[in-house]
Amino acid sequence: MFGGEAADEPEYRVIEQDGDIEIREYAGFAVAKTTVMVPFDQAIGAGFRRLFDYISGGNQSEAKIEMTAPVLTEPKGEKIAMTAPVLAQPGNEMREVTASSLTPEGDESWTIAFVLPEGLTATSAPTPADPTVTLRDIPSRRVASIRFSGRFRNATAEMKRQFLADWLASRGLSHDGDWRIAGYNPPWTIPALRRNEVLVTLE
Repeated sequence: MFGGEAADEPEYRVIEQDGDIEIREYAGFAVAKTTVMVPFDQAIGAGFRRLFDYISGGNQSEAKIEMTAPVLTEPKGEKIAMTAPVLAQPGNEMREVTASSLTPEGDESWTIAFVLPEGLTATSAPTPADPTVTLRDIPSRRVASIRFSGRFRNATAEMKRQFLADWLASRGLSHDGDWRIAGYNPPWTIPALRRNEVLVTLE
């Protein structure tokens, strides 16, 4: 309730910090993910339920998997390489995703991901029983992040994304355009004490 984090999170090392902004080096980890074609607020709940079913035994081994943090949310669609703006640019595979903001146009598709516990990989983790849940290994990489508190809202995340994009551009740092939102706390945590982040992979 008072801001405790949900669980362990992937290992990383802070390279640079400027207020709420950090440059981090992450070790590799694996995720379970699912894509839902509904608006952002609905996507969080729908995706979370699918993934929670998976770690609660909804897999071919009927194994329970420890809950970790963060829960990651990103738009389903093309990655956009650029030096300024985007975050979760929603879209679907039938049209090009624009890089102007996080405000969706047309159908929305969001990918929700749970980070799997350390030691599990896409091949060693239990196979999901639900075909809409897939596993993926994320390689080690350098990431820029900006932290914010409050409720997990797309509009708030977009403002933070713009600030981080401008910060990166001012330093000549290029990124992959794979903007995503990370939530670290249980839903019952007091909003003012929640840790949310916008993340992007650096080139």
